[in-house]
Amino acid sequence: MRLLPVLEGLHSAESFNVEFLEAFFRRTREIEARPVEFRESLRGRVVAHVFEEPSTRTRLSFESAVLRLGGSVLTVTDPKSTSGAKGEALADTAHIVGGYADLLVWRHPRDGASRVVAQHTSVPVINAGDGRLGHPTQTLLDLCALERRWPAFAGRTIGLMGDLKYGRTARSLAWGLALLGVRVVLLPAPGLDWESSFERRILDHFGMRLRWTRHPLFRVWTGSPEARVLEPRGMIQGLLFQDEVPTLERLDALYLTRLQRERGATVIGEGYPGLQPEQLRDPLLESCLLMHPLPRREELPFELDRDDRALYFEQARLGPVARMAVLLAMLREDAWPLPSLTPLPAGQPEAALGACANANCVTRAEGLTTPWRVVGAARRQFLCALCDSLLPVDYVGCRSTLRVHPIHSPAALRISPENLHPFREREEALEAGYAWGG
Repeated sequence: MRLLPVLEGLHSAESFNVEFLEAFFRRTREIEARPVEFRESLRGRVVAHVFEEPSTRTRLSFESAVLRLGGSVLTVTDPKSTSGAKGEALADTAHIVGGYADLLVWRHPRDGASRVVAQHTSVPVINAGDGRLGHPTQTLLDLCALERRWPAFAGRTIGLMGDLKYGRTARSLAWGLALLGVRVVLLPAPGLDWESSFERRILDHFGMRLRWTRHPLFRVWTGSPEARVLEPRGMIQGLLFQDEVPTLERLDALYLTRLQRERGATVIGEGYPGLQPEQLRDPLLESCLLMHPLPRREELPFELDRDDRALYFEQARLGPVARMAVLLAMLREDAWPLPSLTPLPAGQPEAALGACANANCVTRAEGLTTPWRVVGAARRQFLCALCDSLLPVDYVGCRSTLRVHPIHSPAALRISPENLHPFREREEALEAGYAWGG
């Protein structure tokens, strides 16, 4: 097996599975019902919070979670106060800080940073938000808030609106919703849609299909009367898909995100999509829960706070509870275990693939060789194992037979992941000693 080991800790919503989420929901209810039972659970344990980006809710809710469980906290809130400001490599910082604590909670502006940290420390690492890539514990508390309102997720329809290109909370939530059988309606701001390879990965992984729907409000929000829908196969909702491009009848929840200006997001056209109080009278939103990871800007007016459908303060309230459940599972597995997360591969470095195309990938800032991982069975994709960006691979070799094939050929699909050797060009494979086909 040439692939590097899997990553320890929680780095992506891709690691969630149904068994984990169901047990997680039960555990959060136990913590809320019997808080005294848990208040000494982490006594003697130290958790280090390294926040190299601004944070209010995530940092304070993690600190609250540790303190409520009886643990101690070390916190870095200003990257200028660390040795990183002196040019220290992220790997070295991780190695040192990991020696001071039993678990690391890390927020970083670069995509994939927590995965680098995990490879250079011996303690578990929780991703508290890395660049645009993901925010898995935010997704846990978002799902927890919904689970309190809904007896089941399957069959629900949720809209994701705003900055999908840079909004890491929306990316993580999309993965969690797809896992639970939810139909996802995509309402990106103009010019702020996520990349097609990310969407294709969700569709392929969960066997979903891509549909289109329309509604007059969509034009107000995004400039287009139509929207894409990621739908579990076999799901039918009333008249939703009887016409060629039918009108959407209802949304069960709408997840708004702010414009991520700090990552370079800009408004294109007439403005950024948001809700207005009069829009809540539309039948589309009659029973729609209003969600937001906060902080908010103009997309979510204060006048909506008094509406019974507003869920965003409940999301924030559940932050410490959700993070207590995760901390207990990682530091007190003996007493408070959760089902195992699905392992996330650390990847295999391959210099011949060149630099990752993502300008914000942590490999660029840290001078690392891009590691690859492979996803999909019938349709394989090679990704940067740190930032999940698509890598330019057109040919794959088999390390045991030393034969190379086109990436989507039947012969290539039969190669087991541990025997794969990706190549950009056929000539590169031949120069490496591989023979063509056969």
